Amino acid sequence: MLPEPPTYDALELERVAREFLGQHFGSDIIIPVDVDLLVERVDGVDLDYWPGLRANHRIEGMIARDPKTGLLFVFIDDKLADTKPTRYRMTVAEELGHLVLHPKMIDQVQTPADFKQLQQHYRWKQMERNAKRFAAAILMPGDALTLQAERLYPQLVKVAGYGNAPAILGQIAVTLAKKFEVSTQTMEYRLDEWPMRLKARVEEAVRNRLDFLG
Repeated sequence: MLPEPPTYDALELERVAREFLGQHFGSDIIIPVDVDLLVERVDGVDLDYWPGLRANHRIEGMIARDPKTGLLFVFIDDKLADTKPTRYRMTVAEELGHLVLHPKMIDQVQTPADFKQLQQHYRWKQMERNAKRFAAAILMPGDALTLQAERLYPQLVKVAGYGNAPAILGQIAVTLAKKFEVSTQTMEYRLDEWPMRLKARVEEAVRNRLDFLG
């Protein structure tokens, strides 16, 4: 019987991700975050590609323990790694999220079948949401994202003026998505997340005709 996963709120997930980055990269975190290097720096964990993981098992990534060596592997579908770089980065970060947030659950996994069984857990959707939030905080650290948005906003509003907040937000999302090497949709979602609230800050600044993010 699988153990019960712990619960996390948004603030805890941001904190755990920040501490995880600090533990392995120190205070000097280079953007975009090198997620492959991050995996390599976790003791007892390795990264590898699994041919046909998605085609044969309908999953793009998983963590499994080698029963002989005890080593944990982050397995990613080989085609995903070759053709969809931003989705690949997010998938690796999500698997790290499961490893950090749900270690007792992951410890039960040795095969894709085990991972599929884990996905049947009645709290799997919550576990997935937490792992995705952790992944976002790993790839788009709140402090670094806020700093970049605060630098970019004055440049954009100087050109675009105060008449179109959605256009300014859209350009911020596109520009920062490239910088952090994530999809634009992922960046748009992250800009709206608490506690950064960057979307709300931009809308408020435009509404108040500010040339800085208040």
